[in-house]
Amino acid sequence: MRSIFNDITKDYFELLSYPQENWDKWFYYFSNKTNGLFEKVIFSIGYDKNSYIKYLKDSLGRRKLDKINWFREETIAEEKSNIINMITQNSENFNLKRADFSVLILNLDGEKPYVVFETYKKNIIILDYIWYYDHKSEINLKELFKKSVKEYNDKYEPNQKKALFWVVYDEAKKIINGKDLEFTKALYKICELLDKKIDYYNWTGFYLVDGNNKLKVGPYIGEKTEHVEIEFGQGICGQAASTEKTFVISDVSKEDNYLSCSPKTKSEIVVPLFDKNGKIAGEIDIDSHEVNPFDEKDSELLEDICQLITERYL
Repeated sequence: MRSIFNDITKDYFELLSYPQENWDKWFYYFSNKTNGLFEKVIFSIGYDKNSYIKYLKDSLGRRKLDKINWFREETIAEEKSNIINMITQNSENFNLKRADFSVLILNLDGEKPYVVFETYKKNIIILDYIWYYDHKSEINLKELFKKSVKEYNDKYEPNQKKALFWVVYDEAKKIINGKDLEFTKALYKICELLDKKIDYYNWTGFYLVDGNNKLKVGPYIGEKTEHVEIEFGQGICGQAASTEKTFVISDVSKEDNYLSCSPKTKSEIVVPLFDKNGKIAGEIDIDSHEVNPFDEKDSELLEDICQLITERYL
């Protein structure tokens, strides 16, 4: 069973090891440790860095944060064990087969028992530990978990695309960070994965920068392409390279600059690949035999996979 439950409050409370005047440094540390998730979540509930730190200082203060942390240290192991046992013994009751959500314990602002944060590959039910601390005489963490998941299942219809993209991203991460694969072999494995898992990805490949303002075809899966080299600015791939932006083409027949590879191709998405210095290094190119199959979830998935490649190889 894929992991559905996680707790990152311990990392959050590293805040208390920082002098109050340096809580902005903690904010950057914790945001980076969560790969930007924390910053996105607090933004979704109405804060930026400065307003959230002001809330911590003015509305909570170090003394209350200490009390919450002491309570957490005394109780969290048993509470998490109770939740995991409940999930294991009653997986059907939580509708885990839908596989498009997970539950996370995190400190927010104490306003709501939980919030749902949507990403392209899953929805995250975030239990606010600060709210829980303030209401611990009324409800335990296991019951809060149960209540939030039930309400989520009642409100949100299953999203198979999110569930699929969650699997694809996890498998891509294992390929890139797992075996010590040479760069082009890793790219080919990614092509295999995307081709196998996503049925409307009908040509999947990489173009890599070769010299000045030129792309050369790299590993790919699909029909043989005559476009082995592409100048920057030429076609959709060349435009993506020159502008360093993702291009989503819903219907290639309506594009004057489209370089035809196959009469079967109806749409295309191209996502730039950068090196660690932010310089364009290549791109991933996907053709589909369907009109308008790509949306922002495809863009985010492919951009995240490119980021994994950058961190490992470039």
